[in-house]
Amino acid sequence: MITLLAAVLSGIMFYLAQGYDHVWALVWLAPVPLLWLAYGNTRTWQVIGASAIALLGGAGYILQSPYLHLIPPLVITSVLVVDIGLFCVAVWFARFVQHRASPLLTLLAFPTCWTAFEFLIELQSPNGTYGSLAYSTMSAPVLIQSASLLGMYAVTFLICLFANTLAMALRFKRNTAAVGLGLTICAANLVFGIVRLASPQPYVLRVAGIVDETAVADSWRAKTVSADLAVTETYAREIRAAAREGARFAVTPEGGMASNPAGQSTIVAPLVAAARDTGVQIIAGFHSETPAADFALAITPDGTIQRYDKRHPVPGLEDDFTPGHVSGWLGDGRAEEICKDMDFSDTIRSDAAKGVSLMGVPAGDMGIDGWQHGIMSVMRGVEGGFSIVRAAHDGLVFASDAQGRLVALKKDAPMGLTMIVADLPLGSGPTLYTRIGNAFPWLCGIFALALGAGLPAWLRLRSAALLPSVES
Repeated sequence: MITLLAAVLSGIMFYLAQGYDHVWALVWLAPVPLLWLAYGNTRTWQVIGASAIALLGGAGYILQSPYLHLIPPLVITSVLVVDIGLFCVAVWFARFVQHRASPLLTLLAFPTCWTAFEFLIELQSPNGTYGSLAYSTMSAPVLIQSASLLGMYAVTFLICLFANTLAMALRFKRNTAAVGLGLTICAANLVFGIVRLASPQPYVLRVAGIVDETAVADSWRAKTVSADLAVTETYAREIRAAAREGARFAVTPEGGMASNPAGQSTIVAPLVAAARDTGVQIIAGFHSETPAADFALAITPDGTIQRYDKRHPVPGLEDDFTPGHVSGWLGDGRAEEICKDMDFSDTIRSDAAKGVSLMGVPAGDMGIDGWQHGIMSVMRGVEGGFSIVRAAHDGLVFASDAQGRLVALKKDAPMGLTMIVADLPLGSGPTLYTRIGNAFPWLCGIFALALGAGLPAWLRLRSAALLPSVES
């Protein structure tokens, strides 16, 4: 009964934290019942079964996903089997180490193992870093600042470390050194977050995020140059309105305007004129049916246009698009990316390393997933040291600073215009993470592998060393 209770309790917390309810604090507690179980006398198969039930229950939000119909059942099943199987291994590994090694090594076993597994899973995933525990804490910017040092996997590690520390404190009475170390590391993360959030932000730019759902719908119905032109004229008027409020950087949604190669210069002309007349730099999302393309145009006040093609089309939904291969770097501390590109830390880190302080992100969501998907972009900003303006149709329109704080946020209205205009502090540019990349999760993997492989050998050597003294 206790085993089942632990499984259900963990599963509920995982579901509420990782799903669409956004109860962020629960992710820091969700593994505790399972680890407490693992460190007790419960049989190993029962611990593994409880862990599998908990993670399966936590993944229940996937059934609510608007993308569910795009993914073949076999693919979903295989992904769940891998995720659940590796999580069970991580919990078992914590138990394995606890039975054979010191409390200090036990403290690190689960966090390093799951951090490494999460990294390896997402390294091969067509959906990038989607599903990471780290994203569940985006509502608490003070706790995610370590991502600027070691990447998002530092947040995953800290979540697991805190849960493991609590489990050890609840199960054992004499592990004061290990528990103290765990709490000290978590407290240091909190202090670092407080200090980083208190840092001055001297450079501020007035920005705008603009989504017009009526214009988006018109763009997908447009079949002629004149119909395409009507959409860009609508956005040009709205950009001029934002400029009258002081905006100097504006972003429109992914695919929000239609392009026709034969008449592209005519279609884009209203936006170029708006940029020249107002001094606004525009990041405009376009789509094209022939050839099929999802791209953004960066338009500067001098009339220069730079095209960027989406590098990570959505599997199953955008398979007819040819992925882009060119960086979104625009120069002068600016960059553009499109929606799902922001799910891939390595893709964005290569651009952030060039000195991005502000990034424009045309995006598109599917209603219920607006927050869950949008915050992945915010994490990229913390990792890379840049601010973001993200305009998503059927999602959220927001501006976030380089510390992950939402400066302005609106839910996209079903029809008509949704616009934010805000004073956005610019990021300071490249962080430690942009320089060292994913060294931290690799180190976690090396440590866990060395611990798992080294413990049996060390125990055999110790037994061999003790044997002569026992015989004598």
